[in-house]
Amino acid sequence: MIKDFKAGIKVCQAVLVRVQKVGNSSNGGVFARGMLEDNSGRIAFICFDAVLVDKLRELEGPTAFMMGGNVDINKFNNDMTLQVVIQRLENLLPQDDISNLLPHGDFDVEAYKTKLANYIKAVRTPGLRMLLETIFSGATYERFVTNPAGMRMHHAYLGGLLQHSVDVTGLAVALAEQIEGVVITALGIKRKDLVIAGALLHDIGKIREISAEIGFPYTSEGRLLGHITMSCMMVQEAAAKLRLPSSRLEQLQHILLSHHGDNEKGSPVACSTREAFVVHYADEINAVMNQFDVHDGKSAWEFNRMLGRNILVDKL
Repeated sequence: MIKDFKAGIKVCQAVLVRVQKVGNSSNGGVFARGMLEDNSGRIAFICFDAVLVDKLRELEGPTAFMMGGNVDINKFNNDMTLQVVIQRLENLLPQDDISNLLPHGDFDVEAYKTKLANYIKAVRTPGLRMLLETIFSGATYERFVTNPAGMRMHHAYLGGLLQHSVDVTGLAVALAEQIEGVVITALGIKRKDLVIAGALLHDIGKIREISAEIGFPYTSEGRLLGHITMSCMMVQEAAAKLRLPSSRLEQLQHILLSHHGDNEKGSPVACSTREAFVVHYADEINAVMNQFDVHDGKSAWEFNRMLGRNILVDKL
């Protein structure tokens, strides 16, 4: 496991390879560098073997290999971090153990499935309830409870989408219950029902944007459309089957389209309703809090790429 790597040892194991740069070295040779990952952590790599560099140059995304090499001090950094000098890179065989390459979250999946079902049952607006029951069924449900919520940034493990969506719903409901105005709207939709439906569905498009395969690669559809667009499309498709009028969907779709908060953060529209703001902030705080749960555990302070700062990750 990568977390056990120490300077001076030889290693050979299945890893996920992410190439960051391929270029020419000062002595006229070639090199490739990037990151190696498994369930336990990640470590920088460098490779000078021309044949292997050509192989790495052709990769279109994160790829799993059986890797062999030496662990050494990374001479390009001043903090004495480690790197692997890759000397062997072979395609995985059916008999190779790759169980260390699919990250799992530290949570009770069955308990979260029950929470999901209970939130759906709590929705009293008939159209919204039917919409949720339709979307969270069959193959869509199976992918929802398996998929990660991201490739790397937050909840990037099997079942992460389920955990994130349910926890965002819990936070959003708690916020809504403290805010005046959770009443029946002019269209007969309960605002709290909108909050639940919006929170549960805000990232549903990620089942089509991100694959649950090794490395959690983005799909072609995901790269072209993005999960926000696809979430809205999935709601529209389900509503059409149920023959729900589009006027009943506008406020729900607004929550999905604005859940990143602002245009600058990737939302097609900025939050304009109480329910949209509630779901946005619940989503944001849950993603941030997840950063304190996923770390290498090597020190109390750790630089977090998503937040762009050092955070105190030790547990008191």
